[in-house]
Amino acid sequence: MHLLKRASLLISGMLFSVSITAGTQIESQRERYLDTLEAARSGQSAVVEAALPQLADYPLLPYIQYAIATQQLKKLSIDDVESTLDKLQGTPLYQRFLHVWAVSLTEDRRWPEFYDYYARIRTPSAQLECLAARGEMLLGNTEKAFTEGARLWSTGNSQHAACDSLFNAMIQAGKVDSSLALERVLLALESDNTGIARYAERFVTDPAAQQQLALIWQLYNQPASLADNPNLLRPQTPNRARLASMAIQRLARDDLRRALLTWSQLTQNLSLSDAEQAPIANRLGVLYAKRFQPDAETVLAQVDPQYRFSDVTEWRIRLALIEQNWSRVETLISHLPDDVRLQGRWLYWALVADLQRGRQPNAEQLALLTSERSYYGFKAAELTQRPFALNNQPANFNQTQKQQIAQLPAMQRIHEFYRLGQTREATQEWNLMTTTLSPEQIHVAAHVIKDWGWYFQGIRGAIASDRWDDLELRFPAPYRELFDQATREFSIEPSWALAVTRQESAFLDVARSGAGARGLMQLMPATAQETARRADIPLSSLERLNDPDINVRLGSAYLAQMQRQFNGNRVHATAAYNAGPGRVRQWLAARGDLPLDIWIETIPFDETRGYVLNVLSFGVIYNTLAGQPARVFSDQERSMLAWSNPGR
Repeated sequence: MHLLKRASLLISGMLFSVSITAGTQIESQRERYLDTLEAARSGQSAVVEAALPQLADYPLLPYIQYAIATQQLKKLSIDDVESTLDKLQGTPLYQRFLHVWAVSLTEDRRWPEFYDYYARIRTPSAQLECLAARGEMLLGNTEKAFTEGARLWSTGNSQHAACDSLFNAMIQAGKVDSSLALERVLLALESDNTGIARYAERFVTDPAAQQQLALIWQLYNQPASLADNPNLLRPQTPNRARLASMAIQRLARDDLRRALLTWSQLTQNLSLSDAEQAPIANRLGVLYAKRFQPDAETVLAQVDPQYRFSDVTEWRIRLALIEQNWSRVETLISHLPDDVRLQGRWLYWALVADLQRGRQPNAEQLALLTSERSYYGFKAAELTQRPFALNNQPANFNQTQKQQIAQLPAMQRIHEFYRLGQTREATQEWNLMTTTLSPEQIHVAAHVIKDWGWYFQGIRGAIASDRWDDLELRFPAPYRELFDQATREFSIEPSWALAVTRQESAFLDVARSGAGARGLMQLMPATAQETARRADIPLSSLERLNDPDINVRLGSAYLAQMQRQFNGNRVHATAAYNAGPGRVRQWLAARGDLPLDIWIETIPFDETRGYVLNVLSFGVIYNTLAGQPARVFSDQERSMLAWSNPGR
């Protein structure tokens, strides 16, 4: 067995004590399983046969059976295949094996059998769809094959190589006409795939289509030409909305303001519907608002004079907040759709606007807001001396229900994968299992998994079962002693570090982001190394960032460093933990004189703004659940809020 696998096995055995099948036998089976699976994948049939009797009742036996079958595809009879599928029933391997077997059948041109199995595949891959269409062609069903081929052809990216012979036959038969080719050119350019567009354009032969092709390339290569002459597109121009959208988005890369103003004119000239306008108006309008240009409100008002696009309206409100133009804030909030206007964010700012204009907050809106378990609800409750509304609804099922769920074959497989440190495979099993369970059963399963110590998946289970108010499940507090020690060492609030960890990794100790951040508190390697040096914390290798004790100490040290760097302000420090201290300094230099709640609301990175809101609210939840005093803001931070300073 590989040393890494053995280490994973030993670590999982030390960390997790709850087991569905207890004792030394299961430990022995785990070791034997890993060795046997490796042997099955490498075709060592004698080794596999010798080991199978000892694994007859092991939950992960189907994974060995899958490996055996895929090694012997050319030797399998239909009875063998059906027997294998019976063994894989209820696992992610069932569909996977159907796919592998179907592809194998096409290699031998066993088309009738292929279509029998193809019909059982829930979500065919592009490869299988291409093979299915090619099979129809080889069986003489040319019209059906070419109809499906036209659909497969219509993509802006390269299609699977299995489609090549089908596409060649369509081309030879003249079925790739100018209309079909032109559509692929447009799809490709909408995806910025000029190679595919150049390939497809060779089949545009109709003179009218060639004129359309020339216009498409002009708008793609010279989008400013549309700003110079909006009449390039007319109401009768084919695909006018798509062409306008493509050109405007290309123009926006060089001149966002001009793109928005041109879009405003085009929408009137071409009589585009709201549905056609909304994606561009919202995306580019918000992007321009986030640049905080002096004319931003003027430009956005021209793009959306009737307040039809709520994303734009929301950012116009933020621009009014920066100006602290409270009457304008009120007016803009009133133009939001009801479902948006009654969200906690805009209820809060409507109440602030009331206070700033010398009016008492609307009692009904205040009651609605403070009943929310959210940053805005907590903040309003704190500022009006009301209790925080956690709205906690603990689970009320019994131990028997948990035992019944734990004994499900899928749960046993999930548990084994988790014990082996193979969370990707465990997650695949979970995703399939939850399609077969009721919300109540998923809720129970999530608690079983939390009891194992897999808190991340327990949180996912709360979401999957729509149990948002089960705070024990959604806000676990593992490694409490580690957090208490580390936060005491670096003089920060334990609830703050817990809240950051809950937001960063949801307590998945092996979490690793696409950018390379690692562990519970998601530390970037360079940041971890620099923090270790500053705080005199031993970090012998980056792999140790997956150790909870090291990661929590380093994360707490870095939080403390950010808090010092930003003069004790946890809001700025939290934003810096997510976006980096350099960016936060830039934002403070540009808008640091704003009230703190307006500064938060106008953070230009959506991710960072949401991150700050979550960390502040999660801190309240953790302290309240622990029976400790809870607050959203320190006294210093609270004095900086717009709410606390009417008339500011």
